[in-house]
Amino acid sequence: MTSVTVLTLADRAPWDAAHAEAGLPSQSWAYARGLAETGIDPRLAVVEAGGARLLLPFFERPIPGHDRTDIATLPGLSGAGVTPDSLAPFAAWSDYARDRGWVSGYIQLAVANHGLQALDPAHIRAHNVMFRFDLERWAFDTSVRKKRRWTIRAGDRMGAVLVTGTARLGQTFLDLHYPAMTRLGAASVFPPGCFAHWFQDPAVQLLGAEIDGRIEAVQLVRTHGIQAEIPLVATSEPGRELTNWLFWQATEHLRPQGVRYLNIGGYKTENDGIHRSKRRFNADEFPLLSLRQVYDQGAFDALCAAAGDRLAPGRFPPYRV
Repeated sequence: MTSVTVLTLADRAPWDAAHAEAGLPSQSWAYARGLAETGIDPRLAVVEAGGARLLLPFFERPIPGHDRTDIATLPGLSGAGVTPDSLAPFAAWSDYARDRGWVSGYIQLAVANHGLQALDPAHIRAHNVMFRFDLERWAFDTSVRKKRRWTIRAGDRMGAVLVTGTARLGQTFLDLHYPAMTRLGAASVFPPGCFAHWFQDPAVQLLGAEIDGRIEAVQLVRTHGIQAEIPLVATSEPGRELTNWLFWQATEHLRPQGVRYLNIGGYKTENDGIHRSKRRFNADEFPLLSLRQVYDQGAFDALCAAAGDRLAPGRFPPYRV
């Protein structure tokens, strides 16, 4: 049997039910509701085909200067997840998208579905890697090399204390997040309204590092069942040295809660500071994969041609610059 059901934020009960069965942290209704504050219209596609089930959180994107749209997975660490590994639901989704008149689709795949690349190497591409702890196997004292443990323990030597709770840390997170993005030369894609909704979600936890009564770093943690993700870390300038200490503390904090898998994201450029820093943990590394679908080849080719010298062949869709 093949079926495609698309849910909107107005469909909270069925969205919650679909997510509860086999979802990932940033596929939840509460996460999507926060993202709506950015101006997008989040949706969740539930696709069943070939004995597999796909959860695809996505939004429709107008194409500037044209009357057509394409789609992409919602920003976040989860992406689209299929159980078990199968391309059948993606083929069914492609048929549905073609009927909807969309031009193309950029679909980030869940870390757990890294095996899909072997099934369709022509359309599934790897970008960089994601780092994920398996907390049943990973332990700080045995999984991390001694020299690297010294670096990660910097928070202990600085006198850092772990503090938790959105009531205590919510405003501090905001106070740190936006200046930190400015230091990085980037604008935050998340307005305060996003965080206002996320901080009300019981699946969201904030973990902070406090030194001498001052919060210097805060992590936003999102959980669902045995899965957890840390998509955002906000620090002061001195607090940058505490980032890995907080990741370590997160493993100790989440393991007793029944969390097995902790995804701490990837990096921007291979061998950059973030890549080298996260690699110190000796966590599992998985390719960050995306499935690239074209639903209207004629329109896709025309848009690429219209982009001219602005075409970005390494990106998808390449007509978006």
